[in-house]
Amino acid sequence: MGSISDADVSWADRPNVYGWQTTNENGYTLQERPSGTKRHVKIICVGAGASGINFSKFAQDDLQNVETVIYEKNDEVSGTWIENVYPGCACDIPSVTYQYTWEPKIWSKYYSEAPEILEYFKFVVEKYNLRKYIKLRHEIQHAEWHEDRAKWVVKVKNLEDGTTIEDESDILLNCSGIFNYWEWPKIKGIKDFKGALAHSAHYPVGLELEGKRVAVIGTGASGIQLVANIQKKASKLYTWVRSPTWITPGFASSYAGPKGQNVEYTPEQKKRFAEDPVYYLKYRKAIEQELTNWNALHKNHPITNLSGELALKQMREKLHDRPDLLKAITPITFPVGCKRPTPGNGYLEALVSPNVTAFCGASLSELTSKGFIDPDGNEVEVDVIILATGFNTSWVSRFPIIANGHNLQDIYTKRPLSYLGVAAPYMPNYFTLYGPYGPVGQSSLLPTMEFLSRYIIQVINKMQLEDIKTITPKQNVIEQYGEHADLTMKRLVWDTPCRSWMKGGTIDGKPMTFAGSRTQYFELVSTPRYEDYEITYHGKNMWAWLGNGFSLRDVDGRDNTWYWGQVDGLDEETDYAEDLKDMRFVKAPTEAPTLPGP
Repeated sequence: MGSISDADVSWADRPNVYGWQTTNENGYTLQERPSGTKRHVKIICVGAGASGINFSKFAQDDLQNVETVIYEKNDEVSGTWIENVYPGCACDIPSVTYQYTWEPKIWSKYYSEAPEILEYFKFVVEKYNLRKYIKLRHEIQHAEWHEDRAKWVVKVKNLEDGTTIEDESDILLNCSGIFNYWEWPKIKGIKDFKGALAHSAHYPVGLELEGKRVAVIGTGASGIQLVANIQKKASKLYTWVRSPTWITPGFASSYAGPKGQNVEYTPEQKKRFAEDPVYYLKYRKAIEQELTNWNALHKNHPITNLSGELALKQMREKLHDRPDLLKAITPITFPVGCKRPTPGNGYLEALVSPNVTAFCGASLSELTSKGFIDPDGNEVEVDVIILATGFNTSWVSRFPIIANGHNLQDIYTKRPLSYLGVAAPYMPNYFTLYGPYGPVGQSSLLPTMEFLSRYIIQVINKMQLEDIKTITPKQNVIEQYGEHADLTMKRLVWDTPCRSWMKGGTIDGKPMTFAGSRTQYFELVSTPRYEDYEITYHGKNMWAWLGNGFSLRDVDGRDNTWYWGQVDGLDEETDYAEDLKDMRFVKAPTEAPTLPGP
């Protein structure tokens, strides 16, 4: 054999050419590749709302050798903002905090309305070319883990033509969120009503309300926004105040308009935001700080008590002529924050308007062909009934998710308890951009989505680099966190008797949110705790990913003496010999060694 160099020999052939041992007496064989090589993985993502969009952007930036497919049931991206189009639908927190930190926008209003928010998410998708990952009008109906192949197999229905396909992936990412599973409430006669019947989460475009007799059922965020918006349009408006709720000024109201009212930014303000990004960042951070006061979520804390006093003062001022309404709507068993505070700009004013009838302490029990039966048993005729009755917030997914003999639907029916809201019991290679016991009760969820996307991307990188087959949270770790959270919750306002979506719509259920501050959660998920997971590998030996002893850095052109510091700020291979030739006393070999013949 003549002269030869490494460039002439593939990794697979080198053991034969150089006579190296490849397999030991136990049958373990080295992988002929450098460490640092990322194996290909496929990710299937459920939902192209705010979290799915964010993940696809981060994956595009920070992952290599990865295929991402996002299945979205709607005909456009943005999730809740394409589904909720009812009159008055808007962001109830300041819009400058309801945006990605990496794509700031100059908003038109302090609390922006749904159409502007929808346009923001569509803009982000187009700007960063993310639509290529998204399949619209495709609904996942079943997902099952196949252990023999280490794959998730999902059944996907094409909502355009009704056909069903199967797809498979190494990782299943659930970005469907909690506010997407709306249901018709169980009301007697609901199918009998002959007028226009709408749900706030499935609102028909073009529904005419001007001069109509309208009934709005529900006093959650959507019901409150609807009543405040519809009151001036309807000839007559009926609504129900079934249970008490704190009506508060808008979140971070000190930066809003008078008494927390929504306000449009002036041209001068928008110009300064655009031209002075440091000033705009300071403004956003100041509002975020006002939103994230962890003390205010503790029972009997002075700040918590003050919040209740201020809310009660406002409610008394606006309902002073209606003691019946004030009594019905004022909570006496729970403090502000037990359920998400409801900024009610215009709501209390609407309740006392001449064209509004509010039924206190009652709920709608029966519909007829012409309208509804009021609490006194009388039939009341209306033209339109709008059900603002919210979502199924039990954390039970709308489709089966099955692995290792467990259906996640059954697990979460009994007790919704996940691993920090990012992974689920018994589910390998399954992640969520927030699940039960995740940080869903504080401020804007968009920064949370960013932290969790980075977390999941770190895990995926590790799986690729170390040839990990499965990564599943340990059940004892999940249970111990549940014990810690439940005890911590005893001091928090969430653990008081109110009906809340954080308790799955119950009054006395366990609050299913992270029992710590937003700051603590973000620090906790900044770096994965791999000791909390059961990890298996594709090969017999967990160290097989070290390959043939080379690092990819040794062979891909990067600087392999990076630990001394970078030259000219570059992390790439550099030939220093020319610069230092005057320091060389022994001439370097110019030819590859000649190997002995066979």
